Amino acid sequence: MAQDDVRQDVVSEDESVERELVIPATVAEVWDIVTGDGWLAEEVSFELVPGGEARFSTGTSTRTGWIEEAEAPENPDRAARLVFWWENERESASRVELVLEPEEDGATHLWVSETRPLEVLDLRGIPLPGSGSASYGPALLAVA
Repeated sequence: MAQDDVRQDVVSEDESVERELVIPATVAEVWDIVTGDGWLAEEVSFELVPGGEARFSTGTSTRTGWIEEAEAPENPDRAARLVFWWENERESASRVELVLEPEEDGATHLWVSETRPLEVLDLRGIPLPGSGSASYGPALLAVA
């Protein structure tokens, strides 16, 4: 990948990181990569529906979370979007957003953003349905 194909911005004021990549593959191929094992963590498990559970494991580190939004590509050339929250015992929850858009040449523009928008409120501990999302989740959006 050429250096011009990657842009990275880090904004520390609101604890956010944004990255953009142009990947020489279809949206469907990139979707399979970003939702499968190896890209976000060594082992990834998603229930790709709003409110679904998510689990990310690498070595002895595990993050758990929930799905805010999941729009898989309907065909290889349609846009896709995945938004989820994750946390582990050592770090506060953050919101991750992945947007995949087709480029004219068959490539995919991948935009990734991770933010901690509720740092000031520190609403960890709000219980939610499901075994993997007991400490944060959709209820945060209702009070934000």
